[in-house]
Amino acid sequence: MNWHKELNLQQIDETLGKVRPIMDLNKPVNGWINAIRTALGMSARVLGARVGLTQSGIALMEKNEVTGSISLRTLEKAAEGLGCRVVYALVPENQSLSAMREKQAMDKAKTINRYAERHMELEDQATDTQFQSESTKKLAEEYLRTWPRDFWDNL
Repeated sequence: MNWHKELNLQQIDETLGKVRPIMDLNKPVNGWINAIRTALGMSARVLGARVGLTQSGIALMEKNEVTGSISLRTLEKAAEGLGCRVVYALVPENQSLSAMREKQAMDKAKTINRYAERHMELEDQATDTQFQSESTKKLAEEYLRTWPRDFWDNL
């Protein structure tokens, strides 16, 4: 069953890899709706007629885009009126989803092993750093293999 999750993760990572190049694209100061509408030489009145809004409705739509309060549905409506398409994605900031998952597994394994090691020390049964490192790695691999329900829970 976990191979389905792994395959899904790989497919999404692959898709997001195609989107990553546009992450640094800066939104125009007056927003995309206004920038594209203006570049096309289309008035707010004409765009409004295309999407069933008034000129002031388009002005409000453009303002809401700039302030970040526009809904996806409204943005899609504007895009349709401009002959465009909304491209929407959540792209990890600095790494792939797989790398995020591997880091979480390692962090969780380190936390659990540090806790166990503290108790071992209290009983004067501390292990050496190589054993600690190997057991952390094995636990992280087990987390990656089994996808436990509490994987993303904080410890």
